[in-house]
Amino acid sequence: MCPDYEIRIPHFYCLEYREQDHTMLLDIDFRDSVIYLDDSLTMVWEEPFTQEKIESAVKRRILDRVYDYLVRQRGFKNVEYEEGEGR
Repeated sequence: MCPDYEIRIPHFYCLEYREQDHTMLLDIDFRDSVIYLDDSLTMVWEEPFTQEKIESAVKRRILDRVYDYLVRQRGFKNVEYEEGEGR
């Protein structure tokens, strides 16, 4: 089964997350010694969806997927993930 999202690293300074017809770029610098994932990351959909509010549960789902991608799929060992409640 094909996931309903896609994650890729187009540059050393950002991560691209796509979900259906929505795309967001997360400012993550992969040159840093530790990658921090938490709610402080700016999470905004790209045009034409920039005005859509992203609920906290959706943010958490995206961060869960990004963490899984970086650690389990790509083998990054330097990822710190501040897990929220309910996880």
